[in-house]
Order: sequence, then structure tokens, then C-alpha cells
Amino acid sequence: MNSSATVDLLKENLSVRQRPEEGFRRWFVNSYFELIVWYKSQGGELYGFQLCLSRNRSERAFTWTTDYTSSHNVSESTVENGYSHQSTGILQGDGRAIADDEIERFRSEAASLESDLRELIVEKVVAYNQKRAGTKDRT
Repeated sequence: MNSSATVDLLKENLSVRQRPEEGFRRWFVNSYFELIVWYKSQGGELYGFQLCLSRNRSERAFTWTTDYTSSHNVSESTVENGYSHQSTGILQGDGRAIADDEIERFRSEAASLESDLRELIVEKVVAYNQKRAGTKDRT
């Protein structure tokens, strides 16, 4: 067993188009995750984020903002003969809870992010999972 397996760290795309009226955005990507972080202004207060999971296959998106409750959606993409077409998926419906192994994978592959940002994202995902589990228990 190879103990020196490399981790596919998220890398920041520094060429993100910025629109001043929309605040400031940061974009991180690797082969499994895509993370977009929104700030009210450059160097300003965090406004929210969208964490996309399982890129290129059954993609899901977890979104959190300071003025909106969390949501987890499934991407409806076009797949024919086992191949996904190059098109923008449409987010629909509420996705399932995010699995613990995906949370740990994110924590590992997001080691390149500032630790407070990484832990905030994990905290919001875990809180969503707990709230979702509590909601199911009441039905």
C-alpha cells in the first residue's frame, strides 16, 4: 500500500471575472469539487458559497448564503449512451444529505484554503445534514 498517495487539492482560479455590483468572487476547482465563494466586496465580509460535488457525474450543489437557508440540489444534465453532454446542468429538487466520506474528502482536498473558510464550509454542511435528519425524524 502506497502511503504517499497524492491529494487532489483544490486550486484557486485567479482569472475570475469580477463585477463590482455583484461583490467579489473566488473560484476553486479540482477533479471532484468546485467551490465558488462570494464576498460583499474584495477583502470584505463573506456573503456565501456554492460547493459542487461529484463534478462530471451526478453533480450536486450545496449553497449557503448569510441571508438564505442552506440548500442541496441535484444537477439535471443530459446523458446519452453513458456520456454527459457539454452543457450547463439545471439545479433541481433537494439533494440527499452529503455523506460523511464526502465531507472528509472535502476537508482533505481543501487543505489549500484558509482554515477558517474550510471549517466554515464544513460547519454549514454538517449543520444542513443535522437539520435534514431532524426534519425527517419529525415526519
